[in-house]
Amino acid sequence: MPNLNIVYVPLKDLKPAAYNPRRWNNSQIESLTESIKRFGLVDPVIANGAMERKNIVIGGHFRLKVAKDLGLTEVPVVYLNIPDVEKEKELNIRLNKNLGEFDLELLKSFEEAFLKDVGFSSAELDEIFNVESMPEKFDLKKELEKLNIQKVSVQKGDVYELDGSRLMCGDSTIEKDVLKLMGREKADMCFTDSPYILDYLHGKKRHGKATEGFGLKRDRRYLETESIPDDFTEKWMTNVAKVQKPDFSIIAFEHPKNLRLFWNELEKHWKYRGTIIWHVPNRVQGFSGKYKLFNKFDIALVGTSSNVTVNDAPESDDLLQNEYETALFATSGKPHWQGYKKGSAVCPSDFVEHVASDEKNSGQGIVFGTKPIQILLPYIKILTRRGDLIIEPFGGSGSTLIAALKLGRRCFVMEKVPAYTEVIKARWEKLTGKKARKIN
Repeated sequence: MPNLNIVYVPLKDLKPAAYNPRRWNNSQIESLTESIKRFGLVDPVIANGAMERKNIVIGGHFRLKVAKDLGLTEVPVVYLNIPDVEKEKELNIRLNKNLGEFDLELLKSFEEAFLKDVGFSSAELDEIFNVESMPEKFDLKKELEKLNIQKVSVQKGDVYELDGSRLMCGDSTIEKDVLKLMGREKADMCFTDSPYILDYLHGKKRHGKATEGFGLKRDRRYLETESIPDDFTEKWMTNVAKVQKPDFSIIAFEHPKNLRLFWNELEKHWKYRGTIIWHVPNRVQGFSGKYKLFNKFDIALVGTSSNVTVNDAPESDDLLQNEYETALFATSGKPHWQGYKKGSAVCPSDFVEHVASDEKNSGQGIVFGTKPIQILLPYIKILTRRGDLIIEPFGGSGSTLIAALKLGRRCFVMEKVPAYTEVIKARWEKLTGKKARKIN
């Protein structure tokens, strides 16, 4: 351990580091100012003594600022010989870690792995690398409408590597498909919305020919959830349970009329934790049969496998309207739970109200039940850490993948329909600027 010598250095000779991410509020400035007035500057500034980095301040930027404001001409300094700029930056972050607040924009310039090593938690990293740093400009409706069904390159069984995430065109009710998607990996969480099913190839006939592609909305034939086989839920849940980690969470949306079966199957594998309701007051559906209620809510069941610490087209006049969507929550083992802290922006409740600005974000349109990523983000944050793996058995429009990507999580996605798989791949490529790599 080197001897630390304190020397007094003219304040004008010291050079604040441009990368220093520390920031202060008025209350902190007033407090330190009063302390220095009463007792002087008793905590020395840490500066680099290496020749090429001479007098660069490593620690003590706040003290230096207040000393300058008070008109001091020299301050106590301890010099450290650190020629390596990266080592200098590391010490700066470590010295600042538990003092005051950081300038998040400056922290973004550091590698995430470095900040994690320094001691920033997953929740803190979520705040630093916030979702707004990856804005998405992707119109799902337009992408689907311009897609040529006859020229889709994706085939069933194809698997794509997405820079740590994965996309497969396969069937989540088939065990070998799920095992192929996961390889040797195990999932920390499942976040999914089992299909309401839109048969995009078998629309009504126009001019003597069946419509192809997604076509005009009035020509599409929507299949009711009765079309799903009786063992559909049992099969996909059983397969997900085979590729989960012992500590695991699941949030799964489902239509209310299927809830009894859905709930019973969920509790065969996980412990039910709660029900999430998504209220969609401005959803407009362009289809419904007689005595079929317009659905304006989604249900999501939530579960785990062990104890988890919990911290607190126009409708006709004669049709009733539901305005909620719900999800069940369940767990197994002791999965991650990011406890609520006072002032934290992340404190998801069991009620989500998201008034969609347009059709493509309201859970309607071509992929019925499409979820805006805004309603997925809080639950992914609280139930996973950065780097964790989420399995999505029903890719749909790819919202779970995009939400996971924005939060630094990985996501393995299964999608049965080649056309939807093509769109998910294109959506990921457009957001990241990278190319999906076929790995089988």
